[in-house]
Amino acid sequence: MTGSPQPDDHWTGLGWDDGWCDAFAQLPGTPARVGRVDRGWLRVLHQEGDRSIAAPTDGPPPVTGDWVACALDDEPPRVLAVAPRRTALVRRDPADSAPRPQVLAANMDQVWIVHAVDQPLRGGWLDRALVVAHGSGADVLVVIAKADLDGADGVVAGVAALAPGVEVLTTSAVDGAGVATLHARLRDGRCAALLGRSGAGKSSLINALLGDTTHQTGAVRAGDAGGRHTTTRRSLVRVGGGAVIDTPGIRALGLWDPAYGLALTFPEIADLATHCRFTDCSHTHEPGCAVLTARDDRAVDSDRYRRYITLSD
Repeated sequence: MTGSPQPDDHWTGLGWDDGWCDAFAQLPGTPARVGRVDRGWLRVLHQEGDRSIAAPTDGPPPVTGDWVACALDDEPPRVLAVAPRRTALVRRDPADSAPRPQVLAANMDQVWIVHAVDQPLRGGWLDRALVVAHGSGADVLVVIAKADLDGADGVVAGVAALAPGVEVLTTSAVDGAGVATLHARLRDGRCAALLGRSGAGKSSLINALLGDTTHQTGAVRAGDAGGRHTTTRRSLVRVGGGAVIDTPGIRALGLWDPAYGLALTFPEIADLATHCRFTDCSHTHEPGCAVLTARDDRAVDSDRYRRYITLSD
């Protein structure tokens, strides 16, 4: 099959819309969405099902969530082109000594930062997750998992204090709290990428959304609430009318080109920065710095100022 497919429930659930139809009118081959990348192979989802196809060896590699144009009738089948991304979840590649970006997922409408009640709330990690999530161009939501455990209210308050203005939703895979609300966010083919540390409860949350225990989960270590990695590859999972992209637990979350994400994570500081005397103000020592003045006058929280400067370095 070539050309743009006609909408149906299966295809729309993968996120197909008029915009992708227009994009693929300029591309050869059959549209498909990358559901998984594993050792040089792609698992692609298309209108007639799914199949494995070799990843292209030239150009930037496709990632989970990408839309690709494929020659599925060739032997072997191959990827002809990768459609331009609408959104991309990007960090600095932790495996490479030379600085370069690593795209974790593409074309999601939302990023759900998942944090479990029984995990320590680390402000530095949450800040970085918010910068990466906002920088993706997608909507951002903090999902508090395992809210059936004691201490949920304190965790919600802690997140609200660290990230004022960011929406927070409590969920529980045990009693189903919040699951219907997340389901509603996936209607009409919308896609959410999950971002969290090991043991955050991402796989259990997906199981709750699916209504079964298909997605593998792992035990959490007593003492530090650190979980074993149960997801080893990023994978797109169809849920209801849309999809989620699961990711392995992320320890290192280095920032790549963080200016846009920083501005959305610390909007009050970004707004003040437009009033500084110098356009290249570092907000650390310059005369006429509106950010420093606001910090000294306590119009900006000193802890948020410190965290902003740390991430700006």
